[in-house]
Amino acid sequence: MGGALRTGLPITEDFSVGLNYSLYRRDITIPQVYENCSIAPVLPFPDCFNDGEASVALKQARGKTLTSLVGYSLLYNTLNNNLNPTSGIRAEFRQDFAGLGGDSTFIRTTGDLRYYYELPSDFVAMARGQAGYMFNPGGGNLRMLDQFFKGPELVRGFESSGIGPRDISTNRDDPLGGTIYWGVSAELQFPLFGIPREVGLKGAIFADAGSLFGYKGGKTFDLNGDGIIQPGESVTVVDDRRIRSSIGASLIWDSPVGPLRFDYAYALTKGRGDRTQAFRFSGGTRF
Repeated sequence: MGGALRTGLPITEDFSVGLNYSLYRRDITIPQVYENCSIAPVLPFPDCFNDGEASVALKQARGKTLTSLVGYSLLYNTLNNNLNPTSGIRAEFRQDFAGLGGDSTFIRTTGDLRYYYELPSDFVAMARGQAGYMFNPGGGNLRMLDQFFKGPELVRGFESSGIGPRDISTNRDDPLGGTIYWGVSAELQFPLFGIPREVGLKGAIFADAGSLFGYKGGKTFDLNGDGIIQPGESVTVVDDRRIRSSIGASLIWDSPVGPLRFDYAYALTKGRGDRTQAFRFSGGTRF
């Protein structure tokens, strides 16, 4: 629960600067079945944390936290249509600073570049690059849930939070988030043969590649407060930098409520613990 204030200032016809402030509170709870496996017919502690119980890093994140952050953005936009572009560039650079009160402290930097080029016969080529980096300026650990969690918005063919560092000390392989991500995409959009253009349907083929890594959260947690790290109070992190990649096809509909798209993607490469998802429904042509 929270809110945000944003304002923008156009510098030129194509370039603008934005300012934002956000304040939000998160309340994380874990169902008992994922927190204390002694209620299920399984082995007693310390072996029970291997039965699919939630990661101890997620347990440590439970409770209420307040995040206060201020940020700015630089936007260069020459798209001929923001909802359904066929030519132009959209480049955005953002920085957010958390720590003006609240419980979180970090500096987060992200960039997103998209380029559209119109080809003959209503074909449109699109290329995209995106990247992000964050850190704690005080040098300490980051809160687990403050880090980046990525999935199909980075590489289609993966679940939400399906890419990146994981805790493999339990059978759940819970995602832990990361501090560095990058991704590149190429897409070719085209009209569908035999369908009137007034219907607003078109197809696309695409290829994605990217990665998320750099977990900077805690690895041991004194949940009992006794100063002793017990079995089950640490995480085993798999922080795989390998490239995740996919290919696929899409159906895009310029509907009365805005562009809608249906993607089918096949993951070519993945890291340990990554979770794939072939089908995805989303709004907008910029996935």
